[in-house]
Amino acid sequence: MEINEQNLEALSTYLRKTLSPNANERTEAEKTLKQIERNENYSSLLLTLCESSTTSDDIRRASVITFKNFIKRNWPSLDESNSISIRDRNHIKEHIIDLMTRSPEHIQEQLSDAITVIGKCDFPDQWSTLLDTMVKQFQQQSSSSFQSINGVLKTAHSLFERYRYEQKSDELWSEIKLVLEKFAPAFTELFKSLMNYYPQKESDPVEMKNIFNSLHVIIKIFYDLNAQELPEHFEDNITIYMTYFLALLSYDHPSLHSNNNDPGILDQVKTEICRCIALYADNYSDEFKPYAQQFALTIWSLLTRLNLSPSYDELVSTAMRFLSTLAARSHHCSMFEGGDILKTVCEQVILPNLFLRESDVEEFEDNPEEYIRKDIEKSDSATRRRAACDFLQALCIFFEPQVIAIYSQYIETMQKEYLQNPTKDWMKKDTCIFLVLALASKGETQKFGITKTSSFISIPAFYSASILPELQNPDINSLPLIKADCLKFLIHVRNQIDRDALLLSIPECVRYLSSNNIVVQTYAAHAIERLLLVRHSADQKQTAITKTDLIPYAQTMYDSFFRILTSNKSYENEYVMRAVMRLSSALQDGVLPYLNQLIEKLVMILQRSCKNPNKPNFNHYLFETITVLIRTSVLQNSNVLNQFEQILFPVFTPIFTEDIAEFVPYVLQIIGFLLESHTSSIPETYRALFQSILTPSFWDRSGNIPALSRLLQAYIEKAGETIVLEKLTIVLAIFQRLVSQSKIHDHEGFAILNSLIMHLPTGCLNNYFKDIFIIIFTRLTKAKTQKLIRCIIIFFSYFTIKYGAQELITQIDSIQTNMFQMVVERLFMPELSKVDDCDKKLCAIAISHLLCDPEAMTNGVYLNNLWLILLQILLRLFESCNELQTMSAAERKKQAQDEAEEDLLVGLDDTPDYTPAFSRLAFAKKSSTDLFGSSIPDARCHLAKCLQTLTSSHPNQFLNIMTNGLSPEHLSHIQKYCALANVTLM
Repeated sequence: MEINEQNLEALSTYLRKTLSPNANERTEAEKTLKQIERNENYSSLLLTLCESSTTSDDIRRASVITFKNFIKRNWPSLDESNSISIRDRNHIKEHIIDLMTRSPEHIQEQLSDAITVIGKCDFPDQWSTLLDTMVKQFQQQSSSSFQSINGVLKTAHSLFERYRYEQKSDELWSEIKLVLEKFAPAFTELFKSLMNYYPQKESDPVEMKNIFNSLHVIIKIFYDLNAQELPEHFEDNITIYMTYFLALLSYDHPSLHSNNNDPGILDQVKTEICRCIALYADNYSDEFKPYAQQFALTIWSLLTRLNLSPSYDELVSTAMRFLSTLAARSHHCSMFEGGDILKTVCEQVILPNLFLRESDVEEFEDNPEEYIRKDIEKSDSATRRRAACDFLQALCIFFEPQVIAIYSQYIETMQKEYLQNPTKDWMKKDTCIFLVLALASKGETQKFGITKTSSFISIPAFYSASILPELQNPDINSLPLIKADCLKFLIHVRNQIDRDALLLSIPECVRYLSSNNIVVQTYAAHAIERLLLVRHSADQKQTAITKTDLIPYAQTMYDSFFRILTSNKSYENEYVMRAVMRLSSALQDGVLPYLNQLIEKLVMILQRSCKNPNKPNFNHYLFETITVLIRTSVLQNSNVLNQFEQILFPVFTPIFTEDIAEFVPYVLQIIGFLLESHTSSIPETYRALFQSILTPSFWDRSGNIPALSRLLQAYIEKAGETIVLEKLTIVLAIFQRLVSQSKIHDHEGFAILNSLIMHLPTGCLNNYFKDIFIIIFTRLTKAKTQKLIRCIIIFFSYFTIKYGAQELITQIDSIQTNMFQMVVERLFMPELSKVDDCDKKLCAIAISHLLCDPEAMTNGVYLNNLWLILLQILLRLFESCNELQTMSAAERKKQAQDEAEEDLLVGLDDTPDYTPAFSRLAFAKKSSTDLFGSSIPDARCHLAKCLQTLTSSHPNQFLNIMTNGLSPEHLSHIQKYCALANVTLM
């Protein structure tokens, strides 16, 4: 395409049509643009339209957005089919910086985004002129140039920002070094000139905003370039930067403030400075130490001058984080000592920012979901209150007694004032509760709440005196925010109060499920769910609150939970659904009397959620609850499986037919769990479903594969000799697809193959052996990974157990002569010890047979080269694995039972095992089984017995090999195993 008026006019026409309200015209124009974008000069034509001042603004905007999206789609790729030729690439890089600096701001922003994409791909190796071009723009400072300077600075920041978080490497540091050499000197000169320029323009509000917009981005870039380590350039110029930073923190100008709740540009500049000096205080403390005291004083002064306007929130919280950094470091904390400094900081800086503000109360009332997200999920990291709390806790590291003494007086006074007039002074009660939690907590996790407490504060005493009486108030709707605070306090301290206090709290939490306030309802449900996880102090394997404790409240709790879940305001409340799940699990068989009503309501909720499955966590807990009920019921009576299938399958069918992608993996897991639970012949409904799950398109979606694999394994186990054999070639094709084409899901392919090996009758797979082994070794050659090697070792072990060690060697050597030796040396030797503990017994028994059964090992080509090596590998495996070394079959069975109970008790932590593609249901976890059971209780004894059989048929031969080839340590291990097995080697 030539760059001429005719082509520019044609392109303008297509771009205009992309803005058309007519969908067909718009679609046709977009399709045409897509077709012509492969032509030479297409990108240059778009840039020409961007640049043309005679072109209408809507076309300029459309052309620059089209250009940006074109760059995003095509620039990173360098294959032959790429739309952007080398000539066009070079032309773009030669002109785009200059064009950006001359463009209006709305065009500039789009071009800057495009430059960022290009820079991330080509800078520095294939765009060596970029820095030089940007630096040229710094040479002039006038009102006409600020737009171009800001454009260049924003582009530089977008390129350098990744230095903040990228992992250190020689390549990264080489790039940063280049940037520092070419960019940093001019950058520092620009900063100095702007700092000298703005005092001259204080009477010009527009120019002042332009200057401070530039300073804002400059300080961001300063952080970018200092994030990895302290560069020599900035160390040499540290006094310049720190002096100017101090000046800016103290500076004020009315035209630079905001007229609304958003921060003004001066506040944004000060916020970025606080981030930079916090970085220096944290990472470069020696270099920063001479300036620390002055910055601390300046920021204390700044914080005392700022009011409670939301426009200052980010500045206040960032400034306090800087002070927190100083307070938590032994070489800086001394500045808080002496005189009334600590008292002043606690009273004038921290305390005012701990109080709730009107905006918080409005959010509590009008936007409960957002309030909960910030308050209980700790997403309030940018708030004043959280920053003040962090600062307070940092001060407690070195000054705990003094800080607690200061705040104890305030807590006592505010408690008294609240009790005298709760309606008026309820905010003081809120601050007291927040303060006590902040002061008392020395360690906290979401899973357990507060785990370590201050020795200066008694949490049980405060709970009994100030929290429980509030919860016992007969009026559940009075002062709802205080009720929510008290419930949150209980949630945090649940592991710090005794069982009696917990039992007193349960009925109060149940009452608050009926509150009119959504936050209070939610906190009550969350408190119940968290309390049910608290362990008994005398026996950590038992919960503090038992099934017997819960039964009197169970019906009321379920009624309240489902009343909330069926209300219009809170019907997808994940905390309430998780409480339903936890209660159903904690009741154990005590849930059975409620089974029918629960399933009916859960099915109704599931049908409703199918219409709009937009709450991932809620959906997850819904399916977990259904699984809990199935698991508990089947343990008591396996005959109920049919009832669950009759109820659930009609609900599950539309999920498949309508392809509700969010729910399909859950449904597949539950069907797999149901199928695994059958002990006799499976119902006919499963036969119809089997054909569906073999459809290739079903396996195209990554999120389906783990659940499909499990379900297919269940079919192989329960109906391997019937419906699976009929479709064996299709099942093997799925194995081939997963192993050959997916590094992510290859282990699922091996799981299917191992299930076929173990559950199909001997002989069914014989005709497929050669193809199976070729598929495996082809993948190993093309894309070897540690996970793949472990999968292969486990497969070889299953194969050995089922078909014999000689058959394994025969199949491997049929691919290439003496290939088995390479398998031992390159797979077994380096990776056997890395297989999962649950597979080590299988591998150990298989290797015992490889040592003692096949002719090739005992009297053939591998006797001299491999026998001793393989024995040493096995001995190292035994001695490195405590489970194999010390646990009997009975002990292993008990451990498996304990682990299963633990999984059921906890089920889930605070967030599910969730990814956008697949979430594993904790309560549908497949129980691990010992393939050998009581027949081989101890793999070490099994080795000893295999060696006895071998040595008895070859007297002295193998005993001499071991005596001469093994270390004394290994020999003593074999003697120990023989003693355990009560055998003697000959």
